Amino acid sequence: MKKTVIAALALALAASMSVPAVAETQETQETLETTATAETTDTSSTFTTSDGVLSVVLPNDTWKEVEDPSKWVVLSDGDDIVTIEHYSNGEKLPEMAVADDHYVRVYQAVASTQNEVFVITGGVVDSDKIGEVANIIMSAKVLKYDTKLAVSKEDQASTSEFSVVPTDKTMYVTASGLNVRAGYSTDDQILGTLGYGESVHVTGVVQRNGADYGWYQVSYGNGTGYVSANFLSDTEPEKKDPVGPSYTGNVKTVYDENGESSTLYECTDGLWRDKAGTAYTRLSETEFQVYEGTKRVFTFNPASGGSSQDPGVVTAYDENGTAVTLYESTDGYWYDSEGTAYIRHSDTDFQVNEGNKHLTVY
Repeated sequence: MKKTVIAALALALAASMSVPAVAETQETQETLETTATAETTDTSSTFTTSDGVLSVVLPNDTWKEVEDPSKWVVLSDGDDIVTIEHYSNGEKLPEMAVADDHYVRVYQAVASTQNEVFVITGGVVDSDKIGEVANIIMSAKVLKYDTKLAVSKEDQASTSEFSVVPTDKTMYVTASGLNVRAGYSTDDQILGTLGYGESVHVTGVVQRNGADYGWYQVSYGNGTGYVSANFLSDTEPEKKDPVGPSYTGNVKTVYDENGESSTLYECTDGLWRDKAGTAYTRLSETEFQVYEGTKRVFTFNPASGGSSQDPGVVTAYDENGTAVTLYESTDGYWYDSEGTAYIRHSDTDFQVNEGNKHLTVY
């Protein structure tokens, strides 16, 4: 009897390179084979799972199987990794893998029959090695079919019992942005996003049929949310530049006109950036403006009594006729785009604070 096989849906998720997606449907009697895109070398070897169900071609002898009770198969060369999972068709599959701060490029493929699903995921710490890992994944060959049986939709609800085991600990976000959801599924509503290095109060571990399900229950806002366990760590990650150029180490907490707070990081290109990567120009000691934008934020909270009015802006000229834009600050000074403070002596005369330079408004 023929089987219809949906084979090798391959996704390469990377910020600066794209691996073509492959989607192929074919009919076959006995075999499902995904062919590697590059020729194997003399040092290559074939790895077969202990139950003889699936094999992949490894490029060299640095790749070994790693013991991990939480996974069906884990292969690694010490830096990069390939995981292979085997599910009954109808079981809830894991979240799609994406690149993060450790594995900077990720490649994932799914092979499915009417009864079973294989999910093969690779991650590399050096983007130049994504091709090697992709070839391992694309060499996957199913040797034995239907060693698992499909789960009917009716059985899915009756055989899956979810529970939350209470815990009480602080963990830290290792992803650049981690969604907090209303439930322990990627189908559930997103309540918000946590940034890299943020601490999280974990209140429970989600389990299905007594086994960890890969989600944590956390305190969020005035209530509860759920986050993927893959992107939380017991140890605080190393501080890093959230985006772009080198990070100087200077940090400012700022507020918008509604009192919502955020954090800005000073970068070596002279701009300040928030965790989402939005760049700001520093107008004064207390004010920042979105680069090439109009939104401003302040080091004080306008909603709690500080002024939320846009400060005054004037164009003045030095003795050489060079125009300088000055921004009025709530501390009584006027600042240029480089943060130099000026005292206003009159409607037309500004002088550098504790200096002799004058600017004139014509």
